[in-house]
Amino acid sequence: MSEAPQAASGGQSKVVIALAAVVVVLVGVIVGLVVLNKPAAPAAPANGTAANGTSGMPAGMPADVPFDPKTATKVVAGKTPEDHVKAYFDAVVKGDFATAYELLPADKKAAQDEAAFAEQLKGYGISSYTIDNVTEKDGETQVLATASMAGGSFQYLWTFVKDGNDWLLKSRTLPGMN
Repeated sequence: MSEAPQAASGGQSKVVIALAAVVVVLVGVIVGLVVLNKPAAPAAPANGTAANGTSGMPAGMPADVPFDPKTATKVVAGKTPEDHVKAYFDAVVKGDFATAYELLPADKKAAQDEAAFAEQLKGYGISSYTIDNVTEKDGETQVLATASMAGGSFQYLWTFVKDGNDWLLKSRTLPGMN
C-alpha cells in the first residue's frame, strides 16, 4: 500500500513538469510574436534628428540629403551663425515651431514635415538654452548650444559655411550621438 501513493506522486510530478514545459513554450511563442510584430525602432540618427523623436532623440529617420549650397538654409543677411542659432532656440522656447522649422538645415526639413517637428519639440518641452561655444576656422563656423528641458539637456552642434557674403547652414548634429 505504501507504493500506491508514491506512484501517484510520481505521476503528479510528471504532469506538473509537462504543464510547466507547456507554459514555458507558450510564453516563448508569445514573446516571439510580440518581438516579431513590434515595429522596428528607428536607429539613432547620426545627424542629430531625434528619433523618435524624441529621439532622447528624435522622431523619424533622417533623410539622406547631401549638403547642397543651392538648397541650404541661409542665415539672414546681416546676422551671424550664432544669431541664427539663438533665433532657432528663441522660437522653440516660445513655442513658435513654424519659425524654428524654417531655421533648420535642409536635411532636417527633408526628414520630417513641420507638423511632426512641432509635435516632437512639444514633447521635449525645451525651456531654455545656452550658447556654449562659437568657433570659426577656414570659412566654417560651429556653434555649440545646449537645450534644457525637464528630462535633462542635449547639446547641438550647428555647422555653417561661408558662401560669398552669405552664411549657409550645413548641419545640426548631436555630439556624442554620431
